[in-house]
Amino acid sequence: MGKIKEYTKLIFKSLINPKNKLSLIPNWLSFTRAIGGVAMPIMAYSGASPAALVTLLSTLAISDFLDGKAARYIAKEETKEGAVLDAISDKIFSLSLIVGIIAISPIFTVNGLLEGTISLINAKSFEEGDSPKSNLIGKIKIWPLSAALILGYLGHSMGNTSFLGISPELINTTSLGLSLVTIPLEIINIKQYHSEAKAKSNRKKEKLEESNSENSNEKSQEKSNTKENKIEKSITTPKKPKYKLQKENSNQILIVNKEEIQENKTPEKGKQKKKGTIYD
Repeated sequence: MGKIKEYTKLIFKSLINPKNKLSLIPNWLSFTRAIGGVAMPIMAYSGASPAALVTLLSTLAISDFLDGKAARYIAKEETKEGAVLDAISDKIFSLSLIVGIIAISPIFTVNGLLEGTISLINAKSFEEGDSPKSNLIGKIKIWPLSAALILGYLGHSMGNTSFLGISPELINTTSLGLSLVTIPLEIINIKQYHSEAKAKSNRKKEKLEESNSENSNEKSQEKSNTKENKIEKSITTPKKPKYKLQKENSNQILIVNKEEIQENKTPEKGKQKKKGTIYD
């Protein structure tokens, strides 16, 4: 969860105090969709008119179009935090609408479970350091799903009256049909995200194994070189003689080499070191 917490802090900072103050414009344009996704069910269940819902939906659609333009042309930069905020806002928008509409049309429970699965897969990939991006199927399926949700709320707010000459029965039927069309697209999308996440995980494991193998080979080579150096040193370095000859009054004296004695281990306590000379 460390990665998710880190980006949550960055997202809040991007909405309050970003480095580039102009980034506040695209960031808040993106975040309005998250707010709108929560507001729409509240408005629909509190008796808001179809015109009010259409106005809110139009505003959210415009914000989805403008946030990328604002990032490129006003803020002059497209940040990773902004991209994550955009994706999270879209997901909050769709999941909020799905949860709110289940009481009206239970078929959306299936859409909600599938969308929740996609969110979990992407969250896991994100936690592992990847940056999951929406693929072609994901971009296609969001349109019928959004239309199904919007029409479902619109049909509920209409009650028994027509809106712009369209009956609520037709709107609710269309909403149900679009919801069913979205389900196979969501299943395909889940398989794609799962396959991509699995492939990335396998590539990371292979890289880790290669890195471990290289480190192991380096350590083995270092040990081998150390042994070779020790052997070479033992061959090239002459041993100090245990005894040495000295002449004293024309007599040869063989005495113990004091340096050799110092290199030996200290004798046990209670034992005395024997000293002696040998004359010939």
